[in-house]
Amino acid sequence: MIDIIIVGYPKSGNTWVTRLVAELAGCPVVGFLDSDHKEIAREGLDRKSDYQCFKSHHQLHELRNIKTNTKKIICVVRDPRDIAISGSRYFHFRRWPVLVNFMTAFPKGEWIYNRFLKRFITPSGYRINRMVDAVLFGSKEIHKWVCISWISHLKPYMEDQCFFVKYEDLLDKPEYECKRIITFLGLDRDEQQIREAIEKQSFHNKKAEFLKNNESAKANFMKVGKKEQWRQALSKSQKKMFKEMLADELDQFGYHTSERNSTTLHCCR
Repeated sequence: MIDIIIVGYPKSGNTWVTRLVAELAGCPVVGFLDSDHKEIAREGLDRKSDYQCFKSHHQLHELRNIKTNTKKIICVVRDPRDIAISGSRYFHFRRWPVLVNFMTAFPKGEWIYNRFLKRFITPSGYRINRMVDAVLFGSKEIHKWVCISWISHLKPYMEDQCFFVKYEDLLDKPEYECKRIITFLGLDRDEQQIREAIEKQSFHNKKAEFLKNNESAKANFMKVGKKEQWRQALSKSQKKMFKEMLADELDQFGYHTSERNSTTLHCCR
């Protein structure tokens, strides 16, 4: 059995890429690596294959310490500015924990807090600001998977010359990127099989499938996942922070910091 591990910083598109890779390989998504929590990417457990897929947010040194079968690592990278926007909509931000604890101590208190108070206590600007700090510096207060910065998570994988898949490239040229993935895995798929896998795992079709099967949690988890949301959502000062702190890395991955075109990632193979 060969384990395919799809790893990336949280909100990099890991769930979608994990399902897509499993679809291409014709294998199951077993769950989250080294965890028994209910992984939302889990599917296709009836598929028969010599491969199996796992989702992961682990740091490279953690990944090396986890006992697995022969493994293939696919590292997903996404513009960290968009990660900050996506994370601000996903993670829970406990701004005033005393109030939260007080509300949740009463019947329906948590529902009242989430439905009416949360939007005022943790407005969008506050949540984005917290996620910008997490992506740039790390924040264990938000979640253990963002306890380190985006670049601190990514650099060991780059230095180890891992196989990279860029989220934005999968959006723009899915067939080409899927061929890269198939070649890396040592599989043989024709054009029709690739197109069918992409179509089956498309946002529209996958969400429709979940809604049809009354899997509302999985349907609600799926967002549009557009690129360059940061252009409208980040403030000028936040854009400046990213540019000053990650200029080289953003340029290396082909993420624009100015009007000029940036180079593409050279370590992707």
